[in-house]
Amino acid sequence: MIRGMKEEMARIFRIGNLKYLFSITKFSKFTAVGIMGAVIDNVTLSLLVISMGFPLVPSKLIGAELAIISMFLLNENWTFLEDGLNGKYQRLIRFIKSNIVRSVGVMVATGVMVTIVGRMGAEHGWVGLISANIIGILVGLVVNYTLESLITWQVGIKSS
Repeated sequence: MIRGMKEEMARIFRIGNLKYLFSITKFSKFTAVGIMGAVIDNVTLSLLVISMGFPLVPSKLIGAELAIISMFLLNENWTFLEDGLNGKYQRLIRFIKSNIVRSVGVMVATGVMVTIVGRMGAEHGWVGLISANIIGILVGLVVNYTLESLITWQVGIKSS
């Protein structure tokens, strides 16, 4: 099993496949989808923390998951439309991979947000909260784009 995983990772990260990461069109679409996801994340975070008094980290995770689902659907049908295998099973596998891959970005974004909010204090209110969250999301952007491109949609890899 470990050997199979090593071979799969070597196939995904082949130098020839990395050139597909530098597509301005794909990165621009991915970023546009990410902006929509950031809006969903921030609106959810604001509603739960500020309006309803929910704890910060669970609220962030709920907002992030709602954003992940929305972004997956848009990326699947727009950004990476020509990538990946067709079929319901393959889409389900991509959805699961996307959630796993994006969990890395969510951990990065949440850690950055919590650190910034902790250093700023509560006196900055919702502006500080949203600013900290946006900074965290931006830090996770490069991680998410790279992992989603190579692992979830396997850009540049054509199946035989």
